[in-house]
Amino acid sequence: MNPVKTLNLLGTPAEILIDGAMSQGSCTLMLDLTPPGGGPPPHSHSREDEVFTVLEGEYELLSEGQWVKVPVGEPVFGPRGHVHTFRNVGSTPGKMAIFISPAGIENFFEKLSGLSVPADMPRIEALFAEYGLSLHLS
Repeated sequence: MNPVKTLNLLGTPAEILIDGAMSQGSCTLMLDLTPPGGGPPPHSHSREDEVFTVLEGEYELLSEGQWVKVPVGEPVFGPRGHVHTFRNVGSTPGKMAIFISPAGIENFFEKLSGLSVPADMPRIEALFAEYGLSLHLS
């Protein structure tokens, strides 16, 4: 499947495969192409639920304050309101499919694309707030 959009999310390539226009607002499907050691900062969603499925590589998922190894092919549910993140703990790039419901978060990703930490942190924090997301940095 060809991506609808290819983005750079804080240094990580990502592909939007299904967006809200295609799903009539019901969901977004993205592919995260995570470099070794990469992954998003801990965060929570007030609007979306997510399902993470590792397609290639070695990943850990932070949920409920615990890091858990995620086997290839095993979906993991990430409910809205829970602090979570993931990281590629392998030595090669990984690939993770992320199903997000409802759709709309792809608009956040598009605005986030190309921004970097720490240079764009005020804009990043404003985008998180605008889309009902919270950063949980320690």
